[in-house]
Formats: sequence, C-alpha cells, structure tokens
Amino acid sequence: MNTADTVGALTPDAAADRLPRITPNVDLAGLQIEGELDRAALPALTRALASMAGRGSFSVDLSGLVFCDVGGLRALVTAAAGLRCGHVLTLRSPPPQVRRLLELTGWHQTAGLRLQASSHALPDPTQPP
Repeated sequence: MNTADTVGALTPDAAADRLPRITPNVDLAGLQIEGELDRAALPALTRALASMAGRGSFSVDLSGLVFCDVGGLRALVTAAAGLRCGHVLTLRSPPPQVRRLLELTGWHQTAGLRLQASSHALPDPTQPP
C-alpha cells in the first residue's frame, strides 16, 4: 500500500512497497529481480550478487524491474567485472531504460557482462519502422 503523510514523505509502509524482490531463479543459475533497484536496495542486491558470483556464470532476470538507479546498475556491472575464468553475468530481459543507460555509459562493454536480446529493445532510429 503506497501511502504518504501530509508533507508528501513516504511512510514506512510505502517504503517497504518499493523494496525489490530478489529471488533465486529456479530454472537457470541466477536471480530474478522485481520492483525498484535504488539506494535502499543496494545492500540486499550486493549480497545476492556476491552469493552468485562464487558459483561461476549466472544470470539476472530483469523482466520485472520497474526502476533502476545508477547505483543498482553499477552493482550489476561491478559483479560482472569481478567474475573470473571467463565466467559471465547475463542480464536477461533488461528494460529499455536499463539497456539504454548501459549503452550511454559504455558499461555494456564490461568484461564478464552479457546482455540478452530483449523483446523490449529500443527501436533503431536509423531503420524505418
């Protein structure tokens, strides 16, 4: 339940609603993230990524992500860059805004990071519709 007090600040109930769900993905070695990745979510995200990194290659399904700030994006890229021995972190179904930010920052070229083709891909402005 999203609630706000009289000055517009989020109440504890509203803040709890914004926390992401970070769950193990049962079909693939990896995680599924739903909700918002922001500063409040960084400790949980960092712990979850660290627990997966020791196992080798893994994926993170972002299909349920509705918001990601640069800190969340940096945590994902840092986890990928820290993988050893040719292991990779595959971002599955990244929302268009995440893909765009990765491309604008150049982080999409990070060693150890792979972007899975998304059905939400941004249109290529150089191609006719």
